[in-house]
Amino acid sequence: MQRRSTELRGWQRQALLLLAFVLLAAPLVGFRAVNDRPLSIYDEWQYADRVHAVTEGNVVMNDGEDVSRWGELARACRGVERIMPPTGCRLQPIADTPTPNYAASDPAPYFVATGLGAFVLLETGLVDNPVNAGRLVGILWAGLSMWTLWLLARAVGAGRPAAAVAAGTVLLVPAFLQQYIHITPHALDIPVGAFTVLAALRYLRREWPVWVLPLAALSVVGVKGSNIVVAVAVGIALLAVLVWPSSEREERIRALVAGVVLTVCTLALFLAHQAWLSATRVADYDPPGNYVVESLDPRAVTVDSVKFLTSWGEGVLTAPAAWLVLAMGGTAMAAWAGLVPGLPSYVRQLAPGYLLGAAVGAVVLDVMVFATTDQYFAMHFRYGLAVFPLGVAFAALLLRTRTAIVLAVAGLALYAALPAILGLDTVAI
Repeated sequence: MQRRSTELRGWQRQALLLLAFVLLAAPLVGFRAVNDRPLSIYDEWQYADRVHAVTEGNVVMNDGEDVSRWGELARACRGVERIMPPTGCRLQPIADTPTPNYAASDPAPYFVATGLGAFVLLETGLVDNPVNAGRLVGILWAGLSMWTLWLLARAVGAGRPAAAVAAGTVLLVPAFLQQYIHITPHALDIPVGAFTVLAALRYLRREWPVWVLPLAALSVVGVKGSNIVVAVAVGIALLAVLVWPSSEREERIRALVAGVVLTVCTLALFLAHQAWLSATRVADYDPPGNYVVESLDPRAVTVDSVKFLTSWGEGVLTAPAAWLVLAMGGTAMAAWAGLVPGLPSYVRQLAPGYLLGAAVGAVVLDVMVFATTDQYFAMHFRYGLAVFPLGVAFAALLLRTRTAIVLAVAGLALYAALPAILGLDTVAI
């Protein structure tokens, strides 16, 4: 009875912490969501159209469906960042060739949850613009991301102030903040990544049951296909436990069980989703852009393998981004080498999971995209977002003194302010 009461109080504290993070995210995310008028270049036009369909009662969107008339008008009214200025909020002649909504091939959970949240905002009269309503749901996703980063940072051994800084990266790193001020399923990548790592770590420590691993696989496949990078990272970490010289037989068995369960569930769910798309596709369509290739270029794939470990090929904020990725990767390397004292169990094995998983995961994504669509497009930062919670948690291990905390907060605050200072758009990282 006392144990159950203690667990209940623990969940109550976590619920209050989650609420606090949501309230902390609300002013910045809310302001940017409403005032950054152009649609994001990263497919927000089509994501917004799918969310709007949910608010209209059309929960299921089949692959091959076209962008709706509302979506065409939203793009004309707002324009698209960098590539398309607004042409005016007025009806235009219907295009001879409708545009397929490529977001229809993404899993439904993000769009349904965001659409339901937007529906509540619209029906209660709190918001009268469908795009703004969908964007404002990002406040919840930002708070959830901050909470899961906090939990992961604490689990790997970071103190409370350091974990708070880790949680703050959601609002202070421009590439992270992008995901919450626009409509995009990548808004759930950080929670998915953090939960998947936590599921494996706490199972190894006998704190969580084995059934959380299928839930982690469901979150990976059920939000965005690119999140498979974190499954790769966790798989490598579990393999590290298997071959680690000091691992005992029982630890190796648990790592093997976790690896098999996570791998089998992830692959089964991915194949099931692909089968569902094929069975429900209403029309064939040409893939977007000019990305169809006959084979993968080994040189391009090699370059992609470092995209999630460096700021190679990203926006003009590469200097502060380089410091961030150095803090993540450098600390992980030090932990792997045993140079970080006092680490909790299995954190050293997570280090090769992060470093090798980020590299191998990008290659896996290249192969997966080519195998399913005959396309190749260079990896972008956002496709690796699910693996970054582990990197941020490692970086938090650096923050062991008050001076380190102050310097980290100051540096992140300056990083967050640079786009406004330099007059950059939200594409910059």
